[in-house]
Amino acid sequence: MPLTSMAQDFANEIQARQQAFSAIETKLEQAEEKLDSNQKDWLSIKLIGAELMEHSQILMSSFPEGSEEGSKAKPAIWDNPDKFQRLLKQMEQGFKALYKASTSLNKSDAEAGLEMASDTCRSCHRSYRSRW
Repeated sequence: MPLTSMAQDFANEIQARQQAFSAIETKLEQAEEKLDSNQKDWLSIKLIGAELMEHSQILMSSFPEGSEEGSKAKPAIWDNPDKFQRLLKQMEQGFKALYKASTSLNKSDAEAGLEMASDTCRSCHRSYRSRW
């Protein structure tokens, strides 16, 4: 099958992961702002945490083998999928910690979860994201 046809076969997965990553970036910024606020809006933080978990679940299934063509992702994702999946799960654990902390109104745990997820994002970008 020609590569262009294969890329078209995965257009939905590529679009889903690009949208999920964009939403995660936006939601991380929103969560940071809300946690930095003097008046914590815990309900909003909880909702953001839930959305972040949803987006991370989308990512878990958005990198099928063969979907690298036409993508901004580096081939290393498919060369070592176990490591990549482990990092996605680590990011999700940070989002879960944020969500759990928001239900108990625990600022330090929420910040720790957010930091864990953000650190994982930066690590993945260095290893797996191609800008071109």
